[in-house]
Amino acid sequence: MSHFLALTGSSTKFSKSGFLLRSIGSILAQRAVEFHAVHASDLPPNEPATRRLAIQFVQDAGELIEHASAIVIVTPATKESLPTLLTSLLELLPENAFASKPVLLFATGGLPGHVPILERALRETLFRLGTKTVAGRVHIGTGGWLIVADDRPRLSRGAEREIAQAIDLVAGQLSVPVPVGEKQAVDRHTPRSLSSSSL
Repeated sequence: MSHFLALTGSSTKFSKSGFLLRSIGSILAQRAVEFHAVHASDLPPNEPATRRLAIQFVQDAGELIEHASAIVIVTPATKESLPTLLTSLLELLPENAFASKPVLLFATGGLPGHVPILERALRETLFRLGTKTVAGRVHIGTGGWLIVADDRPRLSRGAEREIAQAIDLVAGQLSVPVPVGEKQAVDRHTPRSLSSSSL
């Protein structure tokens, strides 16, 4: 069975990145794909008192990556160049950890123009991990969420469709069954934000 693994760089699991993870999990469940997540915020500090825990955390993350069919990077997009929490985890992973695995980049918040900045900031690290190109990227800005009263944020239909299309582009490479309606949408129209770009 295919297995997608998310690496998330949000500082809290109850952010919009956290709600996005739930939506990704739901989309993958419809395709009978297992989904797990590693939160960079759970990485213990690299200090004498917690160094052993940090080493074990990275080793466990490495094992999950090794068995994953695809990697999904979920992180806030800001005008600042580096997503600190995410890079703190990625830099500890062994070389070529992502080799032969398609990588998707889902960025929340900020502006669409922040996504290329984010990609450039991650370029060297992803290349070291074995990723030469990002298979697809989606930006989920303020307009991509529906918030009603005190209910938790939900993705708009348009944002959910973009995410599903990005997933299905990768799923097609992995021979994962894609729902007929979704497959037709992917074949008919690939959003500009999903096109691959060289790192």
